[in-house]
Amino acid sequence: MELDLDDFAAAVDNHAPQLRSLGIQWQLHRGPTYDKSAAWIDCTNGDLAGWLIVWTSGEAELETADLATGSVDSTHYEFSEINDLTTCLDDLIRRLTPTGSPA
Repeated sequence: MELDLDDFAAAVDNHAPQLRSLGIQWQLHRGPTYDKSAAWIDCTNGDLAGWLIVWTSGEAELETADLATGSVDSTHYEFSEINDLTTCLDDLIRRLTPTGSPA
């Protein structure tokens, strides 16, 4: 699936109220235009950090880290439909929400 990075930016904007309500600080970035361009979101929430990188090829890489323990978790995605963006962002938010906090 070819991914339009504007769709990723729109999905991030749609999740912005939830990110703010959970105290997750974030920044959206766009890389230079190439055959396989990328955009990503960097997030922090206390000792938790996360990055979701998406490419126009329809691939994504989600990494989260617990800065207190040094543990890192990484998941690779291959999108088959545009709704996969929401799934990835929901997964990022879940991983950045401390246990016991409302999601």
